[in-house]
Parts: sequence; C-alpha cells; structure tokens
Amino acid sequence: MDDLSIPIPLLGIGMLFVVLVLLLLVLLLLALRQRIVSRRREAFECTVRRRGLMGGATWQHGLMRFGTDRLRWFRAFSLRVRPEVVLRRSDIRDVTRDILPSPGEGIAARCLVEFTLRDGREISAVVDLASGAALNSWLEAAPTGSVLGDAD
Repeated sequence: MDDLSIPIPLLGIGMLFVVLVLLLLVLLLLALRQRIVSRRREAFECTVRRRGLMGGATWQHGLMRFGTDRLRWFRAFSLRVRPEVVLRRSDIRDVTRDILPSPGEGIAARCLVEFTLRDGREISAVVDLASGAALNSWLEAAPTGSVLGDAD
C-alpha cells in the first residue's frame, strides 16, 4: 500500500485535460480580443499586404479602426492587443484607390487602397466600397496642414 505511483493512462488523461483547458482559454482570449477590437463603430474589415519574415509579402485579414489622427490595423486571430500597423495621417503622402472587379456573381466589388508614406514605404489594403469611401472621407476631413502635400 506504500506504492503511490499513478498509472500511465491516468497521467495521459490528466495531461490531455490540461491541454484542452489551455486551448479553451486561448480561444476565449482570442474571442474577447476580437470583441474588444471590433466593438467600436469605426472598425471595418480590411485585408493588408504585409512583408513576411522570409522577405515575401502576404495578404493578412484583420480589422482597421479610425482614430482622430491615425488608422490602426489589428490582425485577425491574434492575441496581440496593440495594433500591428499604425498609419498616422501626417505620415501619409499619397493615396491611390482602384476598384477591383467582383470575383464572382453575387460578391460585392472591393477597393484597393495604396498608401504611400513619408518614408517611402507603401502599404496596400483591400476594403469594401463603403469602407473605401469612409477612408476617403477620413483623409479629406483632415485639419488644414496636417497632411503632406496639403495645399491649404
């Protein structure tokens, strides 16, 4: 009766239970983060082209949020609370917009927005047409002198 060893199957079941609880906790944190990021009205879905770790560029889905003087982009399915891309209105030198053709019948057309920043970087984003119009309005509503190339 002095033998206190735990049978291997019970140890395996216990470890599996711990892993499942941790996985559930991560999923709940992910859902909570998505809710916090998207709860404001000024958030919209946006796909951004970002440089990858290996040098290539990939498209990543997420949410972009308007701020008073900046745009903040949060990657979907990330536990990171802070935005991954921040575009200050004063750093935006030029913006080009192109309407992308609809990929299929019944699918809404999208808008490709390309930001050229003061330091020469280019950031591309794909948004729906309504969000593209909202981005355009946000840029045009800038106070006089707060945007590079502003003639006023």
